[in-house]
Amino acid sequence: MKNMIGLKQPFHRKLLSLFLTAWLICILSVQHGYAQQIAPAARLLRAKNVTDSLVRHYPAEKIYLQFDKSSYTPGDTLWFKAYLVNAHLLTPSAKSGIMYITILTDSNVVAKQQRLPVENGLTWGNISLSELPAGTYTLTAYTQWMQNFNKDCFFYKQFTIADDATNNWMANYSSSSAMVNDKEQAHVKLLLSDTYKKAIINKQVQLAVMKGRRRLYKASLQTDEKGLIDVTFNLPGKPGDIRIIANDAAGNRVNIPLNFNRPQDADVQFMPESGELVAGLPAHVGFKAIGLDGRGINISGVVLDENKQTVTDFTSAHLGMGSFDMIPKAGESYTAKVTLPGGQVKEYALPKVKNSGIVLNIQNKADSDSLMISLYATGNISGSGDSYFLIGKLREVICFGAVVNFKGTTAIRKMISKARFPSGIAHFVLLDMKNRPLNERLTFIDRHDDLHINISSNKTIYALRDSVAVAINVTDALGKPVEGNFSFAVTDDTQVHPDSLNNESIVSRMLLTSELKGYVEEPGYYLNSNDPKRSIALDNLLLTQGWVSYNWPEEKRQPVYAAETEVVIKGRALNIFNKGVKKTKVQLFSKSPLLATDKLTDANGGFVFRNLPLTDTPAYFIKTAKNFNVGIVIDDPPQPVLAAPPAATIIPWYVSNDTTLFNSVKINRMRQNLANDLPANMRTLKEVKIKARKIVKDSKNLNGAGHADFVFDENDLLKAGKKSWMDFLQEHVKSFRSGTIMKQKAIVYSVQGKTRSDVQFGSYRLPPSIFFQWYFVDNKPICFVIDGIPFGTIFKSNYIEDPDFLAIKQYLESNSAEDIKGIEINTTSKYGNEYYSRYISTDWLGTNVGDFTFMEITTRGGHGPNISKTPGGYLYKPLALSFPSQFYSPKYAVNATSKTQTDLRSTVYWQPNVNTGTDGKASISFYTADTPTTYSIIMNGTDMNGNFGYKRGTLKVSPRPLAP
Repeated sequence: MKNMIGLKQPFHRKLLSLFLTAWLICILSVQHGYAQQIAPAARLLRAKNVTDSLVRHYPAEKIYLQFDKSSYTPGDTLWFKAYLVNAHLLTPSAKSGIMYITILTDSNVVAKQQRLPVENGLTWGNISLSELPAGTYTLTAYTQWMQNFNKDCFFYKQFTIADDATNNWMANYSSSSAMVNDKEQAHVKLLLSDTYKKAIINKQVQLAVMKGRRRLYKASLQTDEKGLIDVTFNLPGKPGDIRIIANDAAGNRVNIPLNFNRPQDADVQFMPESGELVAGLPAHVGFKAIGLDGRGINISGVVLDENKQTVTDFTSAHLGMGSFDMIPKAGESYTAKVTLPGGQVKEYALPKVKNSGIVLNIQNKADSDSLMISLYATGNISGSGDSYFLIGKLREVICFGAVVNFKGTTAIRKMISKARFPSGIAHFVLLDMKNRPLNERLTFIDRHDDLHINISSNKTIYALRDSVAVAINVTDALGKPVEGNFSFAVTDDTQVHPDSLNNESIVSRMLLTSELKGYVEEPGYYLNSNDPKRSIALDNLLLTQGWVSYNWPEEKRQPVYAAETEVVIKGRALNIFNKGVKKTKVQLFSKSPLLATDKLTDANGGFVFRNLPLTDTPAYFIKTAKNFNVGIVIDDPPQPVLAAPPAATIIPWYVSNDTTLFNSVKINRMRQNLANDLPANMRTLKEVKIKARKIVKDSKNLNGAGHADFVFDENDLLKAGKKSWMDFLQEHVKSFRSGTIMKQKAIVYSVQGKTRSDVQFGSYRLPPSIFFQWYFVDNKPICFVIDGIPFGTIFKSNYIEDPDFLAIKQYLESNSAEDIKGIEINTTSKYGNEYYSRYISTDWLGTNVGDFTFMEITTRGGHGPNISKTPGGYLYKPLALSFPSQFYSPKYAVNATSKTQTDLRSTVYWQPNVNTGTDGKASISFYTADTPTTYSIIMNGTDMNGNFGYKRGTLKVSPRPLAP
């Protein structure tokens, strides 16, 4: 069509440098006869040139991690393989050589951290979970370079640790709610059983219903002959974060999150295809309905005009998502009348109708090799003669461009070949001549070019402890052999959920979910399912989910975070006035690895030590030749503030009907008991270890080193690594908190949020109160002592000086645990007497040693609070590089006649580094365990050229006896 002047070029992942030439040729060829369009086309070409330049110079990165499984038990090890790729080409990233992994609790507290070397976009490793309690965790993976982009681009994955040690009971429940006397009442039927599903009958149970920290209900009730308890209580306005805690006198306990998916709490959103409803123009409207738990809910309904006349009807197709078509009228307001689960009807307003504008429509049929692009405009636009840019880009690389002019017509249609795009989410944008976006639309291009992985075994069924030989053959879409790198996991289906549509593969991650913002339910369905309605569901997903951009942020001219390609130490030598000390020698020493080198500082006092060896226990001492009034400051980039992305509520294993997790916990206890020669149904108590008193070297403790109520020594603090003092105290001292203090003579009063005009204390009548913030342990204000020097102490005179709470807070947050040799906390008079007599004035009438906590902190420098500039020297311990352990896979003799120990492995085999040869083939062998079951085989990988493959297979293991 003459209304759409196309700029065409084939997409080639490896030849971005040819784009400019291809576009120029296309522009010159298609512009013949349309001289008036040369200026807009040239501007479009310049815009593309800028985009391609940013992609080349500031390439974003994507990460995918394959775990060996998604649920674990205490003592387990999490095995993983990481793939780091260029976000635009999907080839191995050449930008970063170091990757970070952080494990967050469900409260967003950092539980574990790792720093891994990356070579050719690949790395793998393992994380011991022995120190983590049962719960739900989120693993986050990122590079320092990725911090320049949106944190939504980080890799996030949740996993569970299930344990019956702290949740001795299993639970199941049903819940409902009803209005009673204008108040909504919840009715919960709770079923309690032990770990072997035996009902807890006729048992007195203490129940508490909590919303956050607020208690809604408390009672002592008895289970009936079936183990049931009926509970009724009033629901608050927003029924999220409600739990029932049940326990008995014997110490059995269960904590149960209640899910009230009330219809009135459903969130239903309607999103027109290209952003707006425009009067008289066809509208394709997507919608999505989710419950309070974040999961999709099925709805149906009708669209009504102002006269309550039905315009169209709709029904959700998959996971609460769907779409419908309509032509809105000028001046009309539309309402969707939605029928929610349970039959409740609720009305939602559709977006307002604009009187003029443009609508961008895309029809993407799965069986077609082309897209149908349609642009509809109102009459005032078609008569204006204005030109527009239509851009089609995929992973921020422009694959299609055209200058569009309606010129008296209100509709433009164009077939665009899908061959111009690689596989993935294509982003079409209509812009005006000032490059302002008017319409946007996402669609998925499926070139069906995933790698084809074939997994075959040497038998159809295997015996216990049998040898398994697996042959792997990988080809491309044309059947040609593929040389690539893959990860391979084998798990027991009775203990680990087999891979399903809920799980993400390397294909769905790299091509789909990495570019969608928010929680994507059942990500595997959209690319792995054989459902004929899959393509429609995928289109609805793209209509309703937000876009995560991998383009370079406009506000950043230069990267804030440099890409890490090697182990580097950067720092500055500063004098007492915080000025750089130039041309002075800085020496670096290390025992492990053995190293001694030096550098001269630059004009600003800066120094850099490069190409340091990779090591798992780095410790460097850095000093200057000038020790007097010179300090060392290390320029470590700040770590990102991480928070697990919002996701659907995960039901704990002990509450759900998940028999797989139940079996996993039960078999894990059997494994522990067999190791200790205990009956299978007996719970093993945790070992109690008698430890010697911890000693803090060089401590200035007035009672003597290690003599305190709580002691954390150097080993404890080294494990915390880069965690701040604040994080360490919050994680390891349960009663550590901030609070308020009343400032008055002779009294310290913890207010805990209460405000009063005056307060009576014995013979003291206090005037209106003055409060300030401070830190507490065991509800007692802390007197901080750093290397024997009081720091921020506010209790020295007969009145309370106003402290600088923010300065103390900053101090605790800005120093790392590794800078400390020990922390000794004195909360009782036994250890507090010496501190009280030295640091608390005798003028403090009405107080005694039991009113305070004294915290002695011993730093490595030993020079008191000013630890950041130890004169002339600095002990630098970066986060250690983690190197993988070897996965243990037992080997059994062919004619074995007895079993030395029962083999109950849940992860039967793990191999993170499977390489296919030029023939596309590889082989793997391992032995089965002692459980008759089905094994799931999961394989992910890449050809290192931007193509990915995923395969799930199964193996049968029978209970046939071992050969004699």
